Amino acid sequence: VSRFPRSDFDLAFSLKDSEPASSLLKVLRQAAGPELVDLALFDVYRAPESAQESPSSSARSLTFRFQLQARDRTLTDAEVSTARQRCIDAATKLGAQFRTV
Repeated sequence: VSRFPRSDFDLAFSLKDSEPASSLLKVLRQAAGPELVDLALFDVYRAPESAQESPSSSARSLTFRFQLQARDRTLTDAEVSTARQRCIDAATKLGAQFRTV
């Protein structure tokens, strides 16, 4: 257990139903960096079929909570922001769309 505070943030992404959530989770874990102490999927939202544009465009929104913490120091806002942006970039490369939280 670190004596330094942890930094939490949430990110939400829209992901096609054909892409497993586990793929996105793996990419996010790698992108977050060594200060990641926990990453949890805590919300899944799928629009009702009547609200979808077409069956081929079906997607769901996945919201993740990240917890970052260094063992030897307090993380700076810049370090947390950089980790956050790395996660967004990695998810986008996978084909996910970033949604504001």
